[in-house]
Amino acid sequence: MNYTLETGLRGCLRHPRTMALAILTLALGLASVMTMLTLLSVLSADPLPGISQNLHLAWADSRQAAKSGDSESYGDGTPVPPLWKLADVQAMQQLRPDVAQVGVVTSPLSVGNADNTVSKNVSAALAVGPMLPVFGVPLRHGRYWTAEEEAAHTPVVVISRALSQHLLGREDGTGAQIRIGKREFRVIGISERWAPRPRPHFLPANDSGWEGDGDELFAPAEAVLAAGAEITSTRICDGAGFGGFRFDQIDTGQCRWLVLWAELKDADAREDYARSLQNFAAERHAAGIFARKPNTSLQSMAQWLRFNRVVPDSVRLNLWLALGLLLLCLVNVAGLLAARFLRRAGEHGVRRVLGAPRRAIIASCLVESTLAGLLGGLLALPLTLAGLWLMRQQGEAYSSLARLSPGLFIGLLLMAVATGVLVGLLPAIRAARQEPALQVKTL
Repeated sequence: MNYTLETGLRGCLRHPRTMALAILTLALGLASVMTMLTLLSVLSADPLPGISQNLHLAWADSRQAAKSGDSESYGDGTPVPPLWKLADVQAMQQLRPDVAQVGVVTSPLSVGNADNTVSKNVSAALAVGPMLPVFGVPLRHGRYWTAEEEAAHTPVVVISRALSQHLLGREDGTGAQIRIGKREFRVIGISERWAPRPRPHFLPANDSGWEGDGDELFAPAEAVLAAGAEITSTRICDGAGFGGFRFDQIDTGQCRWLVLWAELKDADAREDYARSLQNFAAERHAAGIFARKPNTSLQSMAQWLRFNRVVPDSVRLNLWLALGLLLLCLVNVAGLLAARFLRRAGEHGVRRVLGAPRRAIIASCLVESTLAGLLGGLLALPLTLAGLWLMRQQGEAYSSLARLSPGLFIGLLLMAVATGVLVGLLPAIRAARQEPALQVKTL
């Protein structure tokens, strides 16, 4: 075994130019694939680990009667936002009080301290239901709002630690007052930074989920509406003037502007809730509230993100192009290794005549190709880092996430070694099959 290893290592030092070319070719192919795999793995990562698998987006078609060109179904490729009216969300919550359900909308809001000497425009998550515990928003100080406070439209709010420092001059601003719209809201909680990427809880039109730095304010939606705050977000309205706008406020009776999430922890709960959702739509249709035939959907968070194509198609296309480049590199490396092994046919013939079995010839050749793969993987690391740096310069919203993790680096090395073995196997077998007597005659 030691002799086979030593023979393979000595073989690497022969014809150094072809060996260097094989290593460089392999490194380029591996680096291109690893760059795109790294980006794809980051973009496909779970935005809320340990939480998202329980969250499902519910939808019931409450739009007006179909007109010419309208889609009657959801999920057929048409960009129909799965939005609800406030009354419908509340009715569904009353129908299934045993299930944690949250209606959510995100909107830019202008907030200030009590005397309006300091203000800031922030991204706010406004909720109907217990959003913070359901989505796992981490609290540093204080508490969440209660169902009683939400029902009474009590002006309470949870803000981020950074926003508390900006508006109130201290990290723990619980008990202080901040101004939203025309009213003062009492700060009851301070959250840690919460910026899941991609943003899963609300994806407005033309937003892939990678924009922004996270929500800095969380409040009951009805309390914010009662304060006269200007909420601008995606909406579908029933012919209430220009796009449903009424002095930049949401017409809660005519507009659909909330998405509804349900916390369902197993398959039985999902099936039961899906039946309730269908029955809800059927009852509303029978009562004349829903104009269209009962049409519902229940999507997991992963399905919801795929539906919104948070992973750009260009990333997947570039991965396929990189795989094509790697395949081309492997073919070339296999050719280079075959040339190296066949040039030493005389040496292999002498070893065979002296009693070396074919597997010993194959093993020594594989040592050489495996070392080429390992060196190619090590060289691919700086090339991959350079590729990810170029990705970060592209200016896309997700570009800053293109960073190599230690786990992916280990995967790169393992892939490089496996590639070296795979590429060298066929040339090694071919070299071992040559007749030793014929090769010895050529010496």
